[in-house]
Amino acid sequence: MTLDALQHLIRAARALAEDCDFLVLGSASLLASHPALGGPDAPLASTYDADLCPQPFDEFTGTMLEEALGENRAWHRRHGYHADILRDTVFETLPTDWRDRLIPVPGTEHARALDPHDLAAVKLLVARPKDIALLRQLLAASLLVPATLRDRLDLLPIPVEARPPHHATGHTHTTHNES
Repeated sequence: MTLDALQHLIRAARALAEDCDFLVLGSASLLASHPALGGPDAPLASTYDADLCPQPFDEFTGTMLEEALGENRAWHRRHGYHADILRDTVFETLPTDWRDRLIPVPGTEHARALDPHDLAAVKLLVARPKDIALLRQLLAASLLVPATLRDRLDLLPIPVEARPPHHATGHTHTTHNES
């Protein structure tokens, strides 16, 4: 997905739900901070959906947006990308104070995206192979700061024992014993 495609999808969602603002969660949220990630051969080039959550959320609006912009709907078949409409219960899985770090989606007035480190913390927790591959690419390109990612992991609303190990953030700590 490109930033242009994300902007187009947000404009369409806003036209249908003109009283709503939109939060962009999921991988497409990275485009607000790093638009080049949607370029040819870039990590998001093969992403064809954007996770959107209308604000304020109500079930009627969510259903309407899914029917208009969702996967395998006319919009998707015509444009090649679609919206996955998320319920506001997803917020329970995000790091504490995530709203304070939202990033405006360039070229839109009514959309903000998840901070890349907040997204990365959730993706590390979920740990699907495609998410881990994306995080490795972001770390290798220095688009994530390992210390900030570790801090966001500590802000996840889950028990400490359920959190991913810190070595998963690209930081390895080794102890050398000299004999």
